[in-house]
Amino acid sequence: MYISTSNRKHSWQDYTLIVPTVSVGNVGQLAADLVISTLWMERVGFILHPSLLPCVGNNPFAHEDATSCKMSTCCEVYESTSAQLVVIQQRAPFVKGRKKEYAQWLSAWIKEHNFYQVAILTSTFAQERLDHQLVGSPFRILKSLTMEERSGEFFKTKMDLQDLESRVSFPAPSHAQQESNLNSSESKLLYMPGSGIAKMLFEDCQSLPVLVLMMFVSEGDNAGDGLAIADQLNQWLNLITIKVSPLCLSVPLSLSHSRFLFLSLSVFYTFTHTCTLSLSLTLSLSLSLSLHTGCWSTQY
Repeated sequence: MYISTSNRKHSWQDYTLIVPTVSVGNVGQLAADLVISTLWMERVGFILHPSLLPCVGNNPFAHEDATSCKMSTCCEVYESTSAQLVVIQQRAPFVKGRKKEYAQWLSAWIKEHNFYQVAILTSTFAQERLDHQLVGSPFRILKSLTMEERSGEFFKTKMDLQDLESRVSFPAPSHAQQESNLNSSESKLLYMPGSGIAKMLFEDCQSLPVLVLMMFVSEGDNAGDGLAIADQLNQWLNLITIKVSPLCLSVPLSLSHSRFLFLSLSVFYTFTHTCTLSLSLTLSLSLSLSLHTGCWSTQY
């Protein structure tokens, strides 16, 4: 259930909802943390559900000049009235076998609040790519029909984002199958290993304007991947005003030990912003630093 921190009734009909799912490298959550910290978003509620393991920790968004002490729980809801944005940040793993139950509840909650549009941030295993996916952009998107009608042309022409290629068999079709089914009307399937509940949410919310923003990644130092997802999100929603560099994000104090990695990536990203992003973002810096972000889950 959702528990509000105040008696104020939420009216989110004109708000965009961002839902990062627990996925490979926690890339969606890294991006969400950057957005929450940069926009100084207010925590307006908690989500308590039997499918989520209970946990508690320090406030990950405490600023250096903060005078109050807050605790963080397994799943929280943040709001920015100026940006008309709501973010759900999940930090705990699912109870085994109860992932679908939570996805169904969350889908119903999203529909109940009638958001203007929904963005699901997720990632999938880079090693599961097809041959033609090994080159070019590491990003893929999925759009509901309403989102296609509203912003489909923008994603294609302004952001150059590709739709996720469907498959006729798992884990991967043979070369002959790919050739013979290229123009086939046969039912094709979405293959998103490691993306958590992203696929379930997308299929359950087809009546809403929903975008799934996904990136091919591998487990490791995923700070660069989180930065890249946040930048793609900003290109779409214009959350952060770009003045000098393409990216100016505030890294939470909870990631202070990784702050030099984020800052170095920002500088590197400035010079590669017009080029095709690849998973070499992190490797190009020759940095090796693991992100220990409290109680983040690695259960997909």
